[in-house]
Amino acid sequence: MKGSPSVNQPRIRAVTNWIFLRAAGPGRPRVILPEKVFPAARELEERFPALRAEIDALLEKRTIPAYGAFDPVRAAQVSEEWKLYYAYMYGQSNELARDEVPTLLSFAQSRPEVVNAFVSILDPGVELPPHKDPYAGVLRYHLGVRVPRENPPHIRLDQDRHTWKEGEGRVLDVSVEHEVVNTSEEPRVVVIIDFRRPMGFFASALNRYMLRLKRKWAPQFVEASRYDVMHAA
Repeated sequence: MKGSPSVNQPRIRAVTNWIFLRAAGPGRPRVILPEKVFPAARELEERFPALRAEIDALLEKRTIPAYGAFDPVRAAQVSEEWKLYYAYMYGQSNELARDEVPTLLSFAQSRPEVVNAFVSILDPGVELPPHKDPYAGVLRYHLGVRVPRENPPHIRLDQDRHTWKEGEGRVLDVSVEHEVVNTSEEPRVVVIIDFRRPMGFFASALNRYMLRLKRKWAPQFVEASRYDVMHAA
């Protein structure tokens, strides 16, 4: 008898993750300079003043939804207080982002390797406990937008620790255990861009196929970013 999709899904994910990480090679660094794996990030960093101004304006006028509005199950495992604004996910654009964060959206739309692009807000006292990203086919680029100077927040990836700097980006391998801590008195705001992990031909083709299957999740994430606008009338 064939197994149900819910039973087979973890097995499929485990196999594909094994293929991706094997293709990526051993001894992978946890914190990576963007020019090594995501050189396109330079374009976004050069437009940082405009990007930050757009995000500042967004945060002043909008209530950013928490993770629980997107994925209650996963939020219960990571954090229900982590706030996210999705501009782009699996090829679907948030139409509001065309006016609210056009710099971020236009960058995501122009780069075929980009999977997701969003703004991440971690309020004072909010923590993301140790966890791993369930899908190893992407790497995650972080660009600091607003980072508290006193008692700055940080992320731990395995044994490595990274503290954000405004206007400076790093690529993080979130397939390893990681946690985020903000014990400062100010919110930490970063732009996050997921992009396809650079690999060989077979693993890259499999990755593109698996990411196409994930497109079905895009609407609930993008629509959640519209929540306060939809209910403002």
